[in-house]
Amino acid sequence: MQNLTTNFRFKKYGDVFYQMPEAGQYLSASAITLKMKTFDRVFYSSSDIYITNEEGISILFVSLDMVHFDQFIVHRVVKINPDVYFNIVPVSDPSDIIMYYQESDLKQMPLPEPMEFRPIVPHLEVQEILQAVFYVRKGNYHGRGHIDNFYEMIYVDQGTMQAIVDDHEYTLNQYDALIIDPGQKHVVYTSPECSCSYLAIDFNMKNTFESITMPHYFHTDKHIHQILSHFMNALEINTIFNDELAIVFLKEALLMLYQNGKSGRVDPMQEHFESTLLNEIIVYIHNNLFSPISVEDLCVHFSISRSTIQNLFRSQLDMTPKQYISELKLSEAQKLILQHKYTISEISDQLGFTSIHYFSRKFKERFNMSPTEFAKKGTE
Repeated sequence: MQNLTTNFRFKKYGDVFYQMPEAGQYLSASAITLKMKTFDRVFYSSSDIYITNEEGISILFVSLDMVHFDQFIVHRVVKINPDVYFNIVPVSDPSDIIMYYQESDLKQMPLPEPMEFRPIVPHLEVQEILQAVFYVRKGNYHGRGHIDNFYEMIYVDQGTMQAIVDDHEYTLNQYDALIIDPGQKHVVYTSPECSCSYLAIDFNMKNTFESITMPHYFHTDKHIHQILSHFMNALEINTIFNDELAIVFLKEALLMLYQNGKSGRVDPMQEHFESTLLNEIIVYIHNNLFSPISVEDLCVHFSISRSTIQNLFRSQLDMTPKQYISELKLSEAQKLILQHKYTISEISDQLGFTSIHYFSRKFKERFNMSPTEFAKKGTE
């Protein structure tokens, strides 16, 4: 799923505001109509850059090293930190942005290879379902070897059967599937002691997955069985809507087979829930950065257990919530120290540390120098 710039993952590249901050109002402004979905260079600046999306949808590519890029949909007023490499491409047509920047600070750098925004478009299209037949075969059945000019999916509901496809022999047990491409010679049979019931679907398909070798044999689980049950139910009622549903269910089954070999992946709804919950926790931490925040406070506020929040941060951010809060507060402390407006003691109090001694110790552990040493270095 695509992330907005309001997502917590954007925090390492910049920030997001509901309105243009005062600092951005005094910068040069350029209205830009985005047209190209490919780019061969990136921009960067020694000062903050602000971007607003005026019309349409645009994608912001950002990187700290010009090697690993993240993508975010531009949402609200976006601030890009100094020395962050970026470019913006359109998703929709039209797509217009306004960029606010210090002209003398903005620079560009060519990329080793062009980059391209890849839109979400179909690569596999089920064009026609020729037939879908449920067979029950007794032991010692032997079909006739033949070649078809269409695709065929065989899905075993009960029992065991054998199939030979272009001299490759397969044993298919319950919930196994086999996809036979056009032009492949094939035959199915059962041994004397085994019977089998299976679904055979003949169909035409346009496949534009380039340079991907598609597997043909799959050991699946009951989820594919449920999808194919929906497929069969859709074919029971002869309406144009049910025909469309049947094509959708068949395509879903094919994609899940091709992508996973089986459908035993993490529940996407659970993934989305975890990502959304983490994002809300991150926003809450940022909004309460100048207050004492404990893991217990977060558990109470979001009505979750300590183990849940610990697992969430470890799986998504590879750190504990306590470490994240500490990192954020210490990074903010650096900024406040460099402003030279507050004493070290005042900064410690503002950020909710229990004492200046604890603050100084954590600061030195993180940056290998005391707050006082860092302040002196900032004036050199």
